[in-house]
Amino acid sequence: MLRQALESAYTRTLGELKGTVARSMSSLMEGGGLVRVLYVVIIVVYMSGFSLAVLYPAPVQSLTPYPSPSFETIPDAFVNAFVIALGGAGIYLVYLSGRQTATPRMVNFYLSAGLLLLIVSLFIGIDMAVLKGFG
Repeated sequence: MLRQALESAYTRTLGELKGTVARSMSSLMEGGGLVRVLYVVIIVVYMSGFSLAVLYPAPVQSLTPYPSPSFETIPDAFVNAFVIALGGAGIYLVYLSGRQTATPRMVNFYLSAGLLLLIVSLFIGIDMAVLKGFG
């Protein structure tokens, strides 16, 4: 009895997950959504310095950021991309808080979550700049 209940819950969960992925992929494919996503990814890649890390690599490509302002490594670029994406998500949530007029509680939630993401990305970016030797 317990096994049958767990199996049915598992299959329902997988079915819901497949449906959610199918709906999100179909909405992404129609209306130029894939082009928008690729555009944002390309902008983040160029802003974070992946091209500098590939064209002018640091002498030591380690897992920690290279402590020199004149070199860029692949881990530096990943951290920079994370900071840019986190800040972008914060800006988007703050934007949604201005558009959300259904319930005031959700407006406050979006605004506080967006500001929190912006503050976290700012602190990580400053920490990365200090680690690189800029400050």
